Amino acid sequence: MKKNIIYLGLALFSASAIFNSCVQDYESSIKEPTRYTRNDIKSYADLFKVFWTVMDQRYNYFYEQKEKGGMDWNAIYKEYYPKFAALKSYSRIGVSDADMQADAEKARGYFTEIINPIIDRHFNVKISMPFSTSGVVNTYTFLGGMKEKKSNYYSFDAKFAYMKDRLNDVVFNSYSDTKDDMTYLMGSLKSNPEIYYFTYDSFALQKFLKIDLADKYVSPDPGNSLVLTPAAIESSAELNAIGDISKRNEIKNFTINILNEWNSFPNSNDMKSFNSQIGAFKSTEVLSDSFLVLTQQLLTKSNNLVKYNSPATYSTVLNSENLPYIQWFIAKMNDHVKWGYRLDIFQNAANKILTSAPFYKKFLNPLHKGDIKKLIIDLRGNGGGYTMDTRFFVDRFITKSTTAFYQRTKEGNGQFNYTPWIPVQVKPHLFGLPKDIPIVLLTDKESYSMSEMSTLMLKSQGPHAISIGDYSAGATAGLGGPDEFNGGTQDVIADGIFKFYIPLMATKNLNGEVIEGIGVKPDIYVAPPSDVEVSQMKNSPQTFVDRVMGEAIKYLSGK
Repeated sequence: MKKNIIYLGLALFSASAIFNSCVQDYESSIKEPTRYTRNDIKSYADLFKVFWTVMDQRYNYFYEQKEKGGMDWNAIYKEYYPKFAALKSYSRIGVSDADMQADAEKARGYFTEIINPIIDRHFNVKISMPFSTSGVVNTYTFLGGMKEKKSNYYSFDAKFAYMKDRLNDVVFNSYSDTKDDMTYLMGSLKSNPEIYYFTYDSFALQKFLKIDLADKYVSPDPGNSLVLTPAAIESSAELNAIGDISKRNEIKNFTINILNEWNSFPNSNDMKSFNSQIGAFKSTEVLSDSFLVLTQQLLTKSNNLVKYNSPATYSTVLNSENLPYIQWFIAKMNDHVKWGYRLDIFQNAANKILTSAPFYKKFLNPLHKGDIKKLIIDLRGNGGGYTMDTRFFVDRFITKSTTAFYQRTKEGNGQFNYTPWIPVQVKPHLFGLPKDIPIVLLTDKESYSMSEMSTLMLKSQGPHAISIGDYSAGATAGLGGPDEFNGGTQDVIADGIFKFYIPLMATKNLNGEVIEGIGVKPDIYVAPPSDVEVSQMKNSPQTFVDRVMGEAIKYLSGK
């Protein structure tokens, strides 16, 4: 077991009875959360004990919650353990369905009382409880602040429809895969063309929009054994098994012609021209019109190459004797195309170039050239996403290297075992802004996570970047994968009885304030919309007036 030492900043305090983890009252060693099984939970008391212990080891804001809100996690154990222990129906033995349902509701109420004060707005836990003697289980989801009244906000879809008709040269698109989806909208304001507007509903810009090109395409390395050659065809055992020489030569020449016809694509001057222009894009991020036309032409050609794997292609020469050879040839051509020339990789790259081109040509390129003079980044309704968007997107608005905020994690299983606060640095992007411009970030209570971190990053640059609107969601804790040493967990525990989602890192702003559960304070506060305004934006977008946009336009018009 770790020694009972509490780390608070640079001070070291010896353990005392007050801070000793209650888990030590009933365990002689620390058990990692993922080691719990269903057999460890035989009662509601056990259910609470496992929950309390996982939180004790992994939650990152106990110090702040104790200092500011008075939450004492040890006192919670002492108060609630007897309450859970009084619930006797967990084992389903000698009880009725009504008893079980009553106990489940009581346990649900206890967990709600415990978890509602949790300030971490990423945090949630799903807890399964027995609900009937027949084996029915109910799973409940608990979140920090779950009983708090939520502020009104405009849905992203309503805001999208409202803004779309208020932009010149409007560009928008939506993307999705099995895991994520993202929509963006951009253009200059019709009412104020000098102001450029950009909004998106999740931080998946790099995933869906970044053009990341290889040095060349459909260009096999010398000696690639998966590239089919006429010599390999001539030496094929399947070909030479054809007894009739004239028939053998006929099918040999037929298939070599197919090979040569297919090879004419990667060997074409157009393909060579495409590869020669990749370097220019990598060094500038500029997509020329001629390069886009060439990309579209090559993609179209690649989708209309000779159908070497279609039986119809061989209908005029196919017979029972040459069938084994044709099957061999098709298999070798599959390897030739897929693994020798990697045609699919070129097609994916070409598609990415074409679908992402408007984002580069209409936004990223003008931004870097200095053509965009004033900017609104509307983060209302953006629920966050991937941190890799920091380097791909957010850093483009950074003009000086500086500290944006601070983060820490836990460094042990103790309730107050924290690392020091570590500064998080931002730095300019190679193709970012050439100089500071007035930037307004719009936020509301649906601006989560990366929306908030990005707001802090841009506001670290100076007074030219401000935020307008409501406070953000207050979900600034840094996420991460499971880490048995440094806090946080996203594990299924006790064979699925628990599913925790606890962030890895705590965050504080440049003023030394932990704003988890509070949100980033806007420089210009605009009260959240009323019920009437929410309805009007959705149902009467042509006549509705968005007060937050009005404040942003008013501010930027004076810059």
